[in-house]
Amino acid sequence: MKQFKHTLVILLAALLILPAGAGAVEAQKDLKIQDVFIRYGKKKNVTMVELSNEMLETYGMTRYKSITIKNDPEALRFIRQCLEADQKGAKKIKEVTDDGGVVSAYYQLPGKEKDLNRFILFKVNSKGVITLVYIEGDLDSDDLITILFTNKKDL
Repeated sequence: MKQFKHTLVILLAALLILPAGAGAVEAQKDLKIQDVFIRYGKKKNVTMVELSNEMLETYGMTRYKSITIKNDPEALRFIRQCLEADQKGAKKIKEVTDDGGVVSAYYQLPGKEKDLNRFILFKVNSKGVITLVYIEGDLDSDDLITILFTNKKDL
């Protein structure tokens, strides 16, 4: 359990603090990124993670889903199209572009219910590894950043 928490924190931190150069389908049904999880979730060179309710409660989340795709230019094009559609109406917390394309992004989307926040985190590293994360819950952007920068030895 401690190893899993440590891995989660590292993944989320990598998406937010590394330089550019890092939910359930029902919860995402109004988002275009849902198509990324459906299209690529079971393909070779892809890792998809969905957290259990027990893990989610630890972090104040109701949904967490991530996908990591190794060096797939077509997937990158598709994900960028989905992000472009989903960022409409979102608060851009961070967005980094390189050569005309988004390479790192952190968006907060309005929730469907009061006190429910939704986040999309995206990162493509210099080796072409793509990571896309969807999170929803009662945590806000500051809570998410606190989780990312919590002393790792406590986890």
